[in-house]
Amino acid sequence: MSSTSAPFGFRASFHNSGQIRPKAYVIASTYAASIFSGDPVKLVDAGTIQLGTSDGTRTGTVDGVSLLGIFAGVEYIDATGKPSISPFWPGGTTGTNITAYVYDDPETLFDVQYANPGTPGTDSVQSAVGEECDWTVASPGGSTATGLSNTVLGVIQATSGQFQITGFQGNITDSLTDAYVVVTVRINEHHYKAAVNSV
Repeated sequence: MSSTSAPFGFRASFHNSGQIRPKAYVIASTYAASIFSGDPVKLVDAGTIQLGTSDGTRTGTVDGVSLLGIFAGVEYIDATGKPSISPFWPGGTTGTNITAYVYDDPETLFDVQYANPGTPGTDSVQSAVGEECDWTVASPGGSTATGLSNTVLGVIQATSGQFQITGFQGNITDSLTDAYVVVTVRINEHHYKAAVNSV
């Protein structure tokens, strides 16, 4: 937790089995939007994945979009025939044998940065446990140097949200009154599981 905004997207952090494994999916060649490690993604009718917004772009909306999971990198053969392994999908890439990795298990928990909606230094975010939020789409979305997403968790929703806050990730020097708290969430509006209502 911190007084500094330093988003890193959604980072897989816990599963009851002790195993956290991404699963292989496909991105369509020349898919235009960049996807960074830690970005939420969705499954579309073609059987491929896209950014988890209404239209698969960074200008799309997120309300009501069912998520497949969190992107964890990609490997493919580029247009020159060179094998490439990358922590992010460079938008518009032409490739073959494209394998994208996604943390798609609905029981996996993720850590993500969340802006304290109250007065930092005074108001605790403890009451946010059990509440639901959508994700906030950032543009350009992440770092091409590290491949990490710079998305964050959005504000608490009145009804159902894509993610549900289950707790907090921190250490002894952190406080629940920090301006930017790292929360632990589960995907609530999941492609493979029915959503639950906010508490």
